[in-house]
Order: sequence, then structure tokens, then C-alpha cells
Amino acid sequence: MLEVVAFVPANVGICRTCDEVARAFRVELTESLLAEPQDDFAALIAALSMLGDVPVRFTSPASLRGLYLMIKYRSGRTPLIIANGRLIHSGPVRNPRSLAERIKSSMGK
Repeated sequence: MLEVVAFVPANVGICRTCDEVARAFRVELTESLLAEPQDDFAALIAALSMLGDVPVRFTSPASLRGLYLMIKYRSGRTPLIIANGRLIHSGPVRNPRSLAERIKSSMGK
């Protein structure tokens, strides 16, 4: 299994009902977790898409599990890519193809 600790672009709101009512009145209550698009996330997704059919678990660094993993692997840089309990990569993704090859080799594929 592959686990990725990264900030995933998402919109969050108060609750679904509140968001629907607000949308009916043309009011936007949702807030984007990442205001600007990140090229790093696009490179990460590109690397993961090269792996084929591999289960991936995304964990937010702001969650308790994300904090635990960042402390366990002694890295405050995201994304963290963990395969079979081993840290494969931490920090910005510069080359998606080489990252995909490193992940494949660590997973035994």
C-alpha cells in the first residue's frame, strides 16, 4: 500500500445543507484549502498515475495521522510518500517519472 501525506486541493464548507441553502441565495460559504494551484500536486498525481493499479491513501498533514507520520519519518516537507512502511520521498516533486520508478522499485514491481 502507498500512503501520501500531502495537502490536497479541496473546498470545505460548514455542512452540505448550509452550502446548498447558501448556493440558492448565490452566497459562497465554502473555502478553498489551497488558494493557489500547486504544480507540486500536479507532478505528484502524474507520478502516481504512472504506477497503474496501486491503492493510494491520501492523508492531510493537518490531521493527527499526518502529523504522526511527519514526526515518525522526521520530515516537515510535503508530500511524504510512504510505501510498505518505508519513506520513499519527501519534499517537492521535481521529476514525476523518476519518482514513479523509485516507487515501483521499492514496491517490488
